Amino acid sequence: MFRRKWSGLPADPQFPSDLTELGYFVNKDDEVRAIENPDNYFKFFLSRNPRWNERQRFGMNQALQKIIWERLENLGLKKELVPLGTTDPSKPHVPIFVSKDIAAKTRVVVIFGETTQDLGALAHRVIGGPGGINKGSMVSIVSELLKQRSSPSDPSPPGVILANMGELIWWPGGNRTLSRSAFNATPMKSAVHIGSTYTKENQVPGNETFMRHVNYIFEEVIPHFVNESAGIDVVGVGDGADTVERYLDLFPVWETWKKRINCLALVGGLHPIWELKNEDFGNQFLRNKARAYATSQEPAGTVLSGPDGNPKTSTFTQIGCPVFSSGEPYYTELTLIAGRDVVLGWLQEVAMTPEGKEYANPEFDVAFADPVADAGASNYWGQEPDEDAGEKKGDGEGKAENGAEETGDAGSGKVDGKEPGLVVVEHSPESQ
Repeated sequence: MFRRKWSGLPADPQFPSDLTELGYFVNKDDEVRAIENPDNYFKFFLSRNPRWNERQRFGMNQALQKIIWERLENLGLKKELVPLGTTDPSKPHVPIFVSKDIAAKTRVVVIFGETTQDLGALAHRVIGGPGGINKGSMVSIVSELLKQRSSPSDPSPPGVILANMGELIWWPGGNRTLSRSAFNATPMKSAVHIGSTYTKENQVPGNETFMRHVNYIFEEVIPHFVNESAGIDVVGVGDGADTVERYLDLFPVWETWKKRINCLALVGGLHPIWELKNEDFGNQFLRNKARAYATSQEPAGTVLSGPDGNPKTSTFTQIGCPVFSSGEPYYTELTLIAGRDVVLGWLQEVAMTPEGKEYANPEFDVAFADPVADAGASNYWGQEPDEDAGEKKGDGEGKAENGAEETGDAGSGKVDGKEPGLVVVEHSPESQ
């Protein structure tokens, strides 16, 4: 009888959380490249064993997050721990970023990212690939916001709060929270253990779920840091936008916040209007003070639909507010990156509404419709249509019709007016 000892199991691979030690550097274009070959980006498929690849990506993402956080702090943001009042870093907490001078701001922009992204990240395919760290992270968004005015009478830039929708799982081994994918890539006893198990010990009080984190931001963070007279601009990305929408649709919540929220930008959100219960929020606020930015092949800023939707496009437009193209055709995580200028430009437009007047979306004359393929146009592969195809098809159909007339009813199963017989085929043992 054989047995395998625990000591005989393959060790879990270890990778440093340092860019240089991983073999990469940041070039002059702010892109991550390999030290051995500067023409190469980050190489995820290091091994045929997926555990090795995930562990390397864990170290890489941790290293890149350090760079992103440092740049956000250089832009005037400060890392805060929630629950508020947390002083012991070994106790469960969730980090967020808040402008250092937010208490003096008359306008604050609160951003809720996707629930799959690390704090500060928008898309790792851009951070670690073409585009670079700033472009693929909140650094580019915060940098643009710092160029804006808070209002016609306040030339100072708005304050910023970056919620942490993705990293809500407490990892005791690292004294920090992680995203679901990162939590699965934390060190294990061996490379073949089943993985990390989520228990109550991995929960952060008041921030156990996405919805509860949104609630904590509105009920605890904003009242604690932001002036009571300051207006709030809300930006949601992907499922983060859907979560914020469901939260604001709650009747007591909307009664509390409807007078303070200036506008709502739903970037890549897909929450249908018919699931909203609050008439004041769904049919009044969304229609007048919200805009959605969807994945689309149209240029960024193209009006795809009004508040009532557009049946002439396959893009989902039943959101309850005007829908615009983000300029990104495929990936939700790239919508805020591609549509950054359009989205943030609209926030500035709302902020510059003359004092004493209330902003409302204009009436949009929507003429957009999905393009219809021309029968005479080339197909997706650039091939010209077969000119004889129609004639050949017609000839074939004519013969079938003539044959049906001669032999009997087409579709009846009869041949020359007779029922078909049953043919039984037997195979002899020799033939088998």
